[in-house]
Amino acid sequence: MSIVPSRKTLLDGIFFAAMTAWSEQEAARLTIEEDKNPEPANDWTPPREPIFNIPVVLIAYVAMMFAIHLVRTYVLTFEQDQILVENTAFVSARYLHPLAGQDYLGYFGGPLTYSLLHGGWLHLAFNCLWLIVFATPLATRIGILRFTVLWITSAVASAFFQAALSGFENVYLIGASGVVSATVGAACRFSVPLSGTRQMRSAAYAPRLGMLEALTHRSVIAFIAVWALSNVLLVGVLSGATNVAWQAHLGGFLFGYLTFSLFDPPLRR
Repeated sequence: MSIVPSRKTLLDGIFFAAMTAWSEQEAARLTIEEDKNPEPANDWTPPREPIFNIPVVLIAYVAMMFAIHLVRTYVLTFEQDQILVENTAFVSARYLHPLAGQDYLGYFGGPLTYSLLHGGWLHLAFNCLWLIVFATPLATRIGILRFTVLWITSAVASAFFQAALSGFENVYLIGASGVVSATVGAACRFSVPLSGTRQMRSAAYAPRLGMLEALTHRSVIAFIAVWALSNVLLVGVLSGATNVAWQAHLGGFLFGYLTFSLFDPPLRR
């Protein structure tokens, strides 16, 4: 049996600059406070890293997503693109029916391959931008293999989290925002607390904070609040034009925040 989803497509989000609109003012304030009240020296002495030293693994994922969208836009016909999306998007309704008679690629591959598809150039550009911003210190810290495992597991987790909260509706889900949200959640455990400080340049080498410990940092609380608010506003602004799967955002963020210790190398703990 083939599950044919409706033409409604869920984009798992576009990360606007509003997500970090607080960062510049907060950074300036924290820098002034740091100068007035210098913190005690940490136990770790990180090497200095260039701010925009993008890891190879991120360049590879961004290049792959752009290549896929280029092919979809300029090579495939509309009908061919529809077939591609039907076979590689995540369709939660598939899992309400037996596997027999269904498309194996979509059934087993959809929970991952949907994260490589996007609904347009703007959707792709913002996901890649925020992936580079938040995942650069993370990918530097955990390495290629661990980051790839994080990509796979966070894509699957955010997809099924969205499916559970939406009642396994019969629609497409595409986009990397669930994965991006996971990198945001992970960043809250080590790099976000350093926002606005001189140590931010070496955030990839910062000590890992516990789940409750991270929430004692004002920068983390402020960031999570702005991130949540931006998602609420995003749904409100775009709900008339398209469908934003905020559930995938939330599921990805929770996955990254709660499971970060499983991906963090022993030397970083």
